[in-house]
Amino acid sequence: MKVIGLTGGIASGKSTVAQHIRQQGIPVFDADAVSKAVVAPGTEGLEKVIAAFGKEYLKDGGLDRKKIAEVVFNNKEKLKLLESIILTRVWEEAEQAIAEAKKQNSPMIVLDVPLLIEKDWYKKVDEVWLVYISPEEQIRRVMLRDGMTREQAKARMANQMSTDEKRKYANVVIDNGGTLEKTLAFVQKEIEKIRK
Repeated sequence: MKVIGLTGGIASGKSTVAQHIRQQGIPVFDADAVSKAVVAPGTEGLEKVIAAFGKEYLKDGGLDRKKIAEVVFNNKEKLKLLESIILTRVWEEAEQAIAEAKKQNSPMIVLDVPLLIEKDWYKKVDEVWLVYISPEEQIRRVMLRDGMTREQAKARMANQMSTDEKRKYANVVIDNGGTLEKTLAFVQKEIEKIRK
């Protein structure tokens, strides 16, 4: 069974690609959704975060995301601490999903992870699939999607590894600069290669 790491920059269309893969009956592990779930009210993850950061980061029994984001955004040490608590749990869940997919005799599983390369998870997968659009198109889509100015969009993108940098790690580059049909047809071809 192949473990595929799917990644891409902001507004690249990664979620659309992940959704298409899921529709083909292939298990897709959504790291973003799981990272929220592992610190849900009543979880060990939340307990660890509160033990590390303090009770003032609780809101209605759950994690005050906005408040914790403000702290870690400007403090690399605190960000590292938060990520170590959350990412450890997310990877444990990913391993369970991989084991489950093996049991089901699935030819592949896709780990949809925005920070796949930044967090070195690319070393834990068989192939890296990168959804790619040009930086200019990325800015346009971020402005459109999030109602940002050009400057705001560029600032948001400057906080991430560039897609051009990510390309160096990719085994498969999914060019999403054209039509959606063309993108999904390409993805389908890659899926079929693995299924054979």
